[in-house]
Amino acid sequence: MKIALIGRYGEGEIVTGPERFARELFLELKKRNYQVVFIEYFFSGYKDSSIFKKLFGKEDTYKNTIIRLGIIPFLLTLHSSKFDIIHIVNGQRFILFLLLLNQFIKGRIVTTPHGFLRNEIPVKNIWTKRYFIDLWVEKLLIKKSSLLIFPSNMLFDIFKKHFEINNKCQIIPNGVSNIFYSTDSSFLKIENSIKIVFYNGFDNSINRGLNELLFLLKNVKHRIELFVIGDSTKQSSFNNIELNFVSLMSNDDLKKFLQDKHFIIKSTSFDAFSIFVAECMTAGLIPIVNENIGINSFIEDKVNGFIYARNSGEELPDLINDLFKNKYDLESISNNAKKIYERLNWQNIGEEYISAYKKVL
Repeated sequence: MKIALIGRYGEGEIVTGPERFARELFLELKKRNYQVVFIEYFFSGYKDSSIFKKLFGKEDTYKNTIIRLGIIPFLLTLHSSKFDIIHIVNGQRFILFLLLLNQFIKGRIVTTPHGFLRNEIPVKNIWTKRYFIDLWVEKLLIKKSSLLIFPSNMLFDIFKKHFEINNKCQIIPNGVSNIFYSTDSSFLKIENSIKIVFYNGFDNSINRGLNELLFLLKNVKHRIELFVIGDSTKQSSFNNIELNFVSLMSNDDLKKFLQDKHFIIKSTSFDAFSIFVAECMTAGLIPIVNENIGINSFIEDKVNGFIYARNSGEELPDLINDLFKNKYDLESISNNAKKIYERLNWQNIGEEYISAYKKVL
């Protein structure tokens, strides 16, 4: 089976969730000795990007298996290489050319959506930042793909409401890297304060609900240390919350950073899955999530985490106050949270993707 993964691989060690997914899947397929190549584009912002390279460029970045191509070489490569599977691992604008000319290209198109763009794109920027192209790509991916693989039932249900989906569909959750997994560490005892981690992304283009979360946490009667990873746009402050902004970091640095933290929390904003939550659980942090996040299908309330109601203004503060009262066996819940790795390790997820590829050939 000859496989092309197409999307954004990213530069450096610090990349987005969809890029981390793409990298891990690529490495898993290589470990299994599949004939796989990763094809990406000379994206604006890359150090070697230029108009000429966006049209005609070609660069083999790692032993002919990670290739950066301009539009013309991209289409010629897909036409001549005759891949069995063309897997769109994260949606990018340059994929539009493949979708418009797919009748000239051999290979089954498989797509993994990581979110629903209509919920993420600010309407005011749809023309000024050419977001209409992204929406066009999303629509064509639904139409042209032989198989759509969603990371959660929640995201699948949203797509079904907005698109007429006649394609084959499958649910395969995102995998988690083994670098975060450890059976040695024990849950850190809560003493004077509770240490909570919140992921806020690379920028504020997507509202991850930090302000909404802060307004809920202000009603907690105890001291909270909230560590916000990523975007540091100024937020509201409250006396009981010590707000710490932390830069995005590599997996190795993140693993060290998480060692003395208690919980990973999500706001009420929608999230299709959240690889970050899975990574934190694997490291032993206890998740506190709402009903509006795809990964909650892997979380059992008060067993391996906590799920709070989306529209309840009192439930989350009451839960945090109870945590200070030692109402729950947090050591046991933390150990159960780690077990998510048994389901979401890349050996399992890779096997599911390979099985999915074979079904469409």
